[in-house]
Amino acid sequence: MNYKKIVLLWSLVAILIGAITLTTINSKKNISKSNEVQLKRTRKNVKAVKVSKIKLVGLGDSLTYGVGDQTNKGGYVHLIKEKIEKKESIKVVTKNYGKTGDRSDQILARLLTKKNIQKDIKNANVITMTVGGNDLMQVMEKNFSSMADDKMQPVVEKSAKNYQSNLQNLIGKVRSLNKKAPIFLFSVYNPFYVYFPNITQMQDYTNKWNKIARQVTLEENKVYFIDINKQLSMGQYVNLPKEDLDKKSGKQLENILSNTKEKNDYLSEDDHFHPNLKGYKYMTNKLFDEMNRHKNTWLVK
Repeated sequence: MNYKKIVLLWSLVAILIGAITLTTINSKKNISKSNEVQLKRTRKNVKAVKVSKIKLVGLGDSLTYGVGDQTNKGGYVHLIKEKIEKKESIKVVTKNYGKTGDRSDQILARLLTKKNIQKDIKNANVITMTVGGNDLMQVMEKNFSSMADDKMQPVVEKSAKNYQSNLQNLIGKVRSLNKKAPIFLFSVYNPFYVYFPNITQMQDYTNKWNKIARQVTLEENKVYFIDINKQLSMGQYVNLPKEDLDKKSGKQLENILSNTKEKNDYLSEDDHFHPNLKGYKYMTNKLFDEMNRHKNTWLVK
């Protein structure tokens, strides 16, 4: 066989191998594409199955208990039950373990010692929490006279560390009892904002508490922070410049204390501290919006 015939033969072999390789690659691509199309069709046809009933457990202080709700039905815990049942057409069973006046350490102590709370947490599909407001108010009440000259800063730092530790332990214990249910933690707010807008330390400390809470929620799986601070602190003045708020609420202290009408229409006129029904409805809407973003954690089987 001469040289030209050898070159021609090898050229034909190379062309044949190339054709076989190309055919194989295209075949694999077609199979892969076919499998992908089939997978998409399967995913489209398979719908998530919605649960028919959920158990929601509220744990916390007076905001979970519902103090200030003029209907006396239990504040946001009752309202979220109604909203979920209406919007999702499923039955909601609630347990309300809110206790007026409880600080974070006291809520934790109840959880650690009360078997009924542990049992309901364990069986919950959704867990909501309000915690920290009484910790912050205790610091402010005991050190109010020191607030203006910043003498209470060291006390705040110590109390903030205690709050952070208690909150971490509280959420950690809840999560040890129930690894699947989403936990929704409300922020704290400053109920004195519209009365004392110029005492900026109050809002600074409120923001500090919320920064701690937000950070703690990021440390655990399926724990979500719900920020109600701005609306419940500023009420109907939330969209006004601070200068306008100062004008509307800048009265002398004696006039402020003798004023029986609540200046923040999201708070109760009885104590100027807890949310009223409007305030609880706002909390409920914020909670539902957050729950709606994480439906797969509680609404789907």
